[in-house]
Amino acid sequence: MTVAAGVLCSILLFLATAVLLLQNVPEGYPVGPHLATLGDYLPGYEVTWRGSLYGALYGFLIGAIGGFVTAVYWNLTHYIALGVMLISSAELAD
Repeated sequence: MTVAAGVLCSILLFLATAVLLLQNVPEGYPVGPHLATLGDYLPGYEVTWRGSLYGALYGFLIGAIGGFVTAVYWNLTHYIALGVMLISSAELAD
């Protein structure tokens, strides 16, 4: 889950930057000002090809952390549910 979420977020951030870079923009017009604000939170990220690689790296790290937390939460809730079912079935057996 960690790797899958990391790769997905990495690809999404890279593609979001690449789409902006491939569009025709008039000279002197800022490219992707909203996406460029990610540079405030992700050092080195900007709307350039080099920045898209930094974005892919940060996207992988953020996605991996999110995937790990989600997997831990998912497994914990299933362990708790299984424990409740086992206790309930033991009480019904008596």
